[in-house]
Amino acid sequence: MNSKSLEWGAPIVALISIVLVFGELIGRSAGDHLKIATYLAIAIVALLAPKIASISIGKDGISTELKAQIEENGTNIVKTKDATLEMDEIFQTQLRQIFNEIQELKTGSSRAATTIDARTVDGPSLPPITVVNDPQKGRFGGRDAQDGYRLSASAQPSDVKGDWQKITLIVRSEDKARRLNEPVDFYLHDSFSPNHYSVPALDGEATLTVRAYGAFTAGALVGANKVPLELDLTLYQGIDVPNYWRQR
Repeated sequence: MNSKSLEWGAPIVALISIVLVFGELIGRSAGDHLKIATYLAIAIVALLAPKIASISIGKDGISTELKAQIEENGTNIVKTKDATLEMDEIFQTQLRQIFNEIQELKTGSSRAATTIDARTVDGPSLPPITVVNDPQKGRFGGRDAQDGYRLSASAQPSDVKGDWQKITLIVRSEDKARRLNEPVDFYLHDSFSPNHYSVPALDGEATLTVRAYGAFTAGALVGANKVPLELDLTLYQGIDVPNYWRQR
């Protein structure tokens, strides 16, 4: 019997059992106590049946496990799994960036020495920081689309911290005939560590996922030409996030 049939049938059985109890109580024989107890037991079991996941009989009597408990445990397991996957995704991203920086330092690349921390990059490619509490604001031209490339974002509540958001920054070409095939440098708020990531293009786009306590401005430099893109998540309407998160 499926759960739907049980949900509909159990109350009917309970009702019939209760009617039989009343029949015994008002009967001429003043009721059979054993029958009354049996009917009441059937009614109780019938009402509980939809909520019972399993019944076992042992030396300590009959024990039951309620579906609500199992469902709650199942939900907690799923939440734990999602949180673990989120943490692993972000950790792997950070690990790849650290590995890339070590490789660049080994090869003596000057680029590694100047762009590991976006806060220190005040050379010709990036202007000085002018907004202290949002350091990338205004440093990338203030436009989310330029030279055929666009910087966008998606958001969803963090599985690790419910009032945080899991933000995915995405750079792709707006021209389907010219897919992005060069790496993208992402620059984040200085509360992130690291706050600069060099991300290769995969399937025509470069993506970076981070967990954020509040909104910030993200910058990006695309490819060898360092095409600048800028996205202020405080104002960006492409994500559905609480107002309190935007205002943090």
